[in-house]
Amino acid sequence: MNHPIDDAEQLIANAEAQMPPSTRSRLIAKLRMGKHIDDAASELEITPRAIFATARILQSFGDQLDATLTEQRDPSLPHGTVTGYNKRCRCPECRSALQQHV
Repeated sequence: MNHPIDDAEQLIANAEAQMPPSTRSRLIAKLRMGKHIDDAASELEITPRAIFATARILQSFGDQLDATLTEQRDPSLPHGTVTGYNKRCRCPECRSALQQHV
């Protein structure tokens, strides 16, 4: 029988294996150079969905990803809105607006 702590440890281990530190670092570097997350993911042969799933599991990566997306976001967009999300912004506020809208 699995215990919850074992399940959590396995989830973390799977996330680490699916997206190793080198891949996460390269992703953050591409975002800091101004690449959109979809384009950076494609170049690294991973999906945006996998990125955000990993970010939910690995909190330090999630914090770093959110900080980078916030820092690199387009100031002309209305952040925290579905419109911002539809215009390809993936900052935490725009993702949250989409989740609240659904």
